[in-house]
Amino acid sequence: MRLFWEKGYDTVGVAELSQSIGVNPPSLYAAYGSKRALFLRALEHYAGTQAQFFGRLKDADGPAFETLVAVLEAAALSCTADRTARGCLVMDSTRNCADPEARALTANIRADVRENARRLIARDRPEAAEAGADYFMFVLTAISATAVDGAKLDQLRRDLELAKSGLRGLLG
Repeated sequence: MRLFWEKGYDTVGVAELSQSIGVNPPSLYAAYGSKRALFLRALEHYAGTQAQFFGRLKDADGPAFETLVAVLEAAALSCTADRTARGCLVMDSTRNCADPEARALTANIRADVRENARRLIARDRPEAAEAGADYFMFVLTAISATAVDGAKLDQLRRDLELAKSGLRGLLG
């Protein structure tokens, strides 16, 4: 997971993956089947550890605005917590990736996150659900990309204050 997070899907080779987990390439293929299958396992691990905050969208019972803001704040913290693995594995590891199937893995997760945000917003403001979910994903993507570029948590928090105004405007 760390290699994919630090370097992106395309730049991580099978030899490097094998070395990092302490097996030879044939053993990696025997255990996981392919680099892409190992990447899927890494995404699943990431979702259950560093990106647990995405689950708040699905399980929320409070107001949509507060839940969305809490998720964005958790994302900012996660995206800046590590100096070598910055940004979000889901948002950035397959950006400009040559493998369409690897891109599809992260695109599916992003689509699920967006759909969970849309459902959450629709509970409170059905007429704002589509635009609100799009805006939420826009801000989430900006958080990750800005963190990859080296932004610190305090800068992302300032940016989130502006983003909250936009979200409040959409959700009333």
